Amino acid sequence: MQPNNLKRANITKWALSVTGIVVIGLVMIAATHWRTARLQYRLLATEPEAVADDPALVRFATQQARPLYAAHCAACHGADMHGNPTLGAPNLTDAVWLYGEGRIYDIERTVLYGVRSGLDKSHNETEMPSFGLRGILNEAQIRNVVQYVLQLSGRPYGAEAANEGRALYVGKANCGDCHGPDARGNSDYGAPDLTRNVWNSGGDPQALYTTIYFGQHRMMPAWGGTLTLEQIRALATYVYAVSHAR
Repeated sequence: MQPNNLKRANITKWALSVTGIVVIGLVMIAATHWRTARLQYRLLATEPEAVADDPALVRFATQQARPLYAAHCAACHGADMHGNPTLGAPNLTDAVWLYGEGRIYDIERTVLYGVRSGLDKSHNETEMPSFGLRGILNEAQIRNVVQYVLQLSGRPYGAEAANEGRALYVGKANCGDCHGPDARGNSDYGAPDLTRNVWNSGGDPQALYTTIYFGQHRMMPAWGGTLTLEQIRALATYVYAVSHAR
């Protein structure tokens, strides 16, 4: 074979090889897009609680949700998802929930509509009144209620003050109207269980005093409209998976 012919043959082989690599690459990209689109469809089409039983969907949702969480949620709930007492943002890694029972549906609804976001379907059921600012309880009474809360949550407390605090809890302050007569809370209202020793805004005596004195009026934005339904489902699944990783 002449040198020029050999050179042209080598160029042709090289071109065919490059073309083959490009074609294979395009096929792989198309296949990846198809699989992603298929999983996105399945994630939304599957009933929320059935998603939790599908490992492939949970893995896919987790991959999709991690960057979304970092961009939209970590500023309040923390990069480690352990919450922020200064903001009253709850820990998302435990099994304690203000609203609902921690199912994917419950989490999804909260992400979609928010808490006190101004939407009709947001969690707006109740807020904790400012017992001190409104003059419902004086300083000594609030500190007695704090001692009772310490007793409820299994921590060291002053017995006499806690007895006074219990009387205020069931009487003047009427705390049981939201937290329940047994102080185990009400997830329909977003009233926390006071016996679990889990606190969104801090559980030391001074933090508890501040909470009772000033009350609570936390809010969470509604992410519907900012995030797609598939993204919200992915986030809800991710939070569910992290909180159930036992």
